[in-house]
Amino acid sequence: MRKKLTDRQQEILDFIVSEIQRQGYPPTLREICSKFDISSTQGVRRHIDALEKKGYIQREPGARSISVSSDILDLSLGQDVVSIPLLGEVAAGTPIFADENVEDQITVSSDWVGPRGEHFFLKVKGYSMADSILPGDLVLVEQTQVAHNGEIIVALIEDEATVKRFYKKGSEIRLQSDNPEFEDIIPQDSLQILGRVTALMRKY
Repeated sequence: MRKKLTDRQQEILDFIVSEIQRQGYPPTLREICSKFDISSTQGVRRHIDALEKKGYIQREPGARSISVSSDILDLSLGQDVVSIPLLGEVAAGTPIFADENVEDQITVSSDWVGPRGEHFFLKVKGYSMADSILPGDLVLVEQTQVAHNGEIIVALIEDEATVKRFYKKGSEIRLQSDNPEFEDIIPQDSLQILGRVTALMRKY
C-alpha cells in the first residue's frame, strides 16, 4: 500500500494526470511551478521526489520525463488513456535496423489514437526529416500497409526501417526527405509500409 500524500503532493499529482489527459503528455517542472506559483523548480522537485518515492510516479532523464503509475491513471482517468508500446529506434537519414522488441510503454490520451487500428511509438534518429521531425522525437505510428501521397510513413526496406514522406507515381515509389540536404530514396527492391505517422512527442 502506498503512503498517503500531503495536500500539495495530491494537487501536483492531480495536475500531472490532468495534463496527460488533456494533451497526451506530462507537464514540465517549470509548468508545475507556474501552475502552483512555486518560486523555483527545486521546490517542485522535492514534491516530485516524494511522489516517486511513494510509488505514484516514475521518472527518466528529460524535461517531460514523468510517467504516472498505470493503476493511478486508471483510477483517475478511466478509459481516457491508453498505453502504447515503444519499439526501438528508426534512422531518419541512413536507415538502420529497427529493433522490434518493445523497449517501453508510453501512456497517452486516448484522443491521440482514436478508435481505429493498432499503434506504436518509434524514436527517430537523424536529420533527414528536419524540421518536421527531429532526432529524439517519438513518432506515433498507426499500423497500415497503405499510404497516400504526402503522408509521412515508416517503411521497411530490406529489413531496415526509415521515416520518410511517401509519394507514388505510376509504379514508381519515392521516399522523400523533408531536409533538402538528404537525397530521396527510390526503392529498387521490396518495400514494406509499416505505418503512417499520426503524431509526435518532443522533449524540450
